[in-house]
Parts: sequence; structure tokens; C-alpha cells
Amino acid sequence: MKKFLFAGAVSLSALFMMPASSQAQGTLIHYWNFNNFTSAVHLPDIASLGADFSVLDTAKARITYMPMPPGVSSSYTSYCDFVTGDTTNARMAAPAGNGFRARNPSDSMELLMYIPSTGYGNLKLSYASQASSITSGQLHQIFSYSVDSGSTWQTSGTGLSEWADSAWLSFNIITLRITDPAAYDNRKLVFRITFNGNASGTSGNNRFDNITLDGDVYHTSGVAAVAGISAELFPNPATENLTITTNNDLAKVVTVVNTMGQTVYTANEQSRVININTTAFTPGNYFVILQDVKGNATKQAFVVAGK
Repeated sequence: MKKFLFAGAVSLSALFMMPASSQAQGTLIHYWNFNNFTSAVHLPDIASLGADFSVLDTAKARITYMPMPPGVSSSYTSYCDFVTGDTTNARMAAPAGNGFRARNPSDSMELLMYIPSTGYGNLKLSYASQASSITSGQLHQIFSYSVDSGSTWQTSGTGLSEWADSAWLSFNIITLRITDPAAYDNRKLVFRITFNGNASGTSGNNRFDNITLDGDVYHTSGVAAVAGISAELFPNPATENLTITTNNDLAKVVTVVNTMGQTVYTANEQSRVININTTAFTPGNYFVILQDVKGNATKQAFVVAGK
């Protein structure tokens, strides 16, 4: 039976096995599919993996598997490596490829997700997870987050006390919504997973794949946005190409999502006129989201027609 426990003024809530229509929210900010992770990393070396996609910075969005402070002895044997992945929670049509395997013993290890949310709020963190077995894989994942790069952690009594069963023998989605305003528009945001249940053994592991952070464009209270982006889309419906004309020359992130909230196209642009080839899009309804470097954004609907 899947369980989750809440205490205090909850600022992060967990949802499990979400329907496909609930899998996305706003803009895809960071995404790890691990398909380029093809090695094993043993202590004292530490795995630190940049995001496979980020609208901010793939180098600053990182996942690290490392000993918890104050550290462990030099004989501690934990490590991480790659495993056959899955398409559960996949984005951008990423294939199953590889997943990330956090190996036992993990009772002194932590999985850290450095997920800067600069310019975004109403955050949703999702990932696919699987245990190697019920007898040796980690049974529980314990969650906390930091708004100051890990100097302090939000736990019981400060807004969050929560854990989730992780003893699933097939990949399942864990989804968490971070509603703490201190986590919004925050370049120092870190999410942490620690483990218990079978965690002190030398066999067994938890597996992770397709880790995503989504959010909505966010403006800090009291800071007014400069003139927003205005845009015109034509032709609409589109068949082979969509042309977008905008009102400014600032660098922009252009994102196209379908009605399921899945990102099907993203690019960085600086021109007032933007062209998108739609020949590979499945006929249907889409949204184009434009966000410039000052945080101004617009979201508009368009249709891709069948030929």
C-alpha cells in the first residue's frame, strides 16, 4: 500500500500515479532523462550530473548523489551507476535509454537536486522511481528542500515532514508540488531525497528516471513586469510552418506544449519574427509560450491541421 505522511504546515504535497493530463504544469524548467549517463561512480568520487534540458542553465541544474554531512569513513561502499530506463514521465519524446541507480548502502547518502527556479513559481517536481526488490531495495524516500543552497532544510516544524513508499518493482511516478513562496524565483533551491528501509545493506537500489521540474512564470510581489510580450501567430491553423511576430528584440525562450502539457518544441530566439516548422507535429491543439529575459511572457493557442 502506498503511503504518505504529513505534519506541520505542509508546503510540499505528494501525489502518486497521476493521470497523463496532470503530468505537466506551465513551463518545463529542468529535465533529466539520464540517457547520456553511462558510467559507475564510486566513493570517494561523487556523481554530479547536469540537466539534459534546462530553460535556465543545464550546468547549474544538477543532480548529486553523495554522503550526508559530516560524511562517512573511507571504507563506505555506496555508489551509483546506470540502469535500463523507462518512458514513464518522459518528455521531448526521449526514448527509454538509461536511468539513474542509487546503490545501497544508502543510509548515509543523499540524492540532491539543484533546481534553480529563477523566474518561476507554482513548482511541480515529478520523477519515475523503481526499487530493485522489496527485500533489498530502499523502501522509503524521505523528502526535504532548501531555499539557501542546502545551508538549512525544511523539515518537520518548518513546513514539511513527508515521505513516500518506494518499493515498487515497476516504474511509478512521484509528483510533488512546492507551494512555499520562498522557493519561487529562487536560484538557490535544492530538493533532497534520503532513504530508509533496507538501506544499510550492500545490495539493492532505488532507480530514477525522467526527473522534471515544471512551473509558471512568476514575478516577485512588488516588482512590476516591464511591458509584456505581444505576439501574432499565422497561419492558424498551421500545416507546415507557424510564424510568430513579436513586439521586442529581447532574447526569448519559445516553448510549444500540447493539450496534455507535454513540451514538443523549445528554442532560444532573439528575433521579432520566429518561424517554427510544424510538419512533425501531430494534428491538434497547441500552445506557444514566449518568455523573455526580463520575465515577460505570453501564452497563445494555435492549431496544427492535418494535410
